[in-house]
Amino acid sequence: MSVNGDLALQAELPVLIRTAAELARHCDRAEHNEQVDRAKLLGAAADLRAMGWRLSAGFGADLRQRYADRLEMLESRHPLAGGGAFDGGEAVRVSKTLLELQRAQIRHDMVYHPDVAGMPKYAQLRHFTLHLTKLTALLLDAIDGHDRDDFVNHRIADIFIFGIKISTVAGERLSEEVIGA
Repeated sequence: MSVNGDLALQAELPVLIRTAAELARHCDRAEHNEQVDRAKLLGAAADLRAMGWRLSAGFGADLRQRYADRLEMLESRHPLAGGGAFDGGEAVRVSKTLLELQRAQIRHDMVYHPDVAGMPKYAQLRHFTLHLTKLTALLLDAIDGHDRDDFVNHRIADIFIFGIKISTVAGERLSEEVIGA
C-alpha cells in the first residue's frame, strides 16, 4: 500500500461520511414532506465523483478502467450476461464525457438493475444512501488494513458510480466536456 494511497483513504473518510449524511438528511426531509435542497443533492453527487477521481489518483489507478471492470463484474453475475445484452464495460471504456458515462450507467441500470431503476426516485435515493453508508464502513475497514485491495479495485468505482446515479435521479444532465483519459 502506498503512503499516498493511505493518506488518500484517510482524507476521504470525513468527506464520504458527510456526503452519506447529507443524502440521509435529504431522504429524511423528503419523507417528512419538508423542504429539500436539490443543490445540496447535486453537490453530494459531484463530491462523490470528485472523490472517485482523487482516490484513483492517490492509488495511481485508471478510474475509467476500474469503472468498466466493475460493471463487467456485476453484469457477469446476472442471468442476462452475454448473448447480446448491454455491455456496460465497453460503453464506459469508449465514453469520452461524463454525459456518455451517465448514459452508459442508465442503460446498465435498466438492463441489470430494473428492480432499483424502476423504483420511485425518492426510493432510489434512499437505496443509494444505504449503499453509501455501507461504503463508508468499507472505507473505514480499508483504512484499518482490512480488504484494502477490494476497496481500491472495486469500491472507488462504486463511489464514482453513485455520484453519477444520484445526478441522474435528481434530473441533472452531466457535462459534455471531454474528461481525462
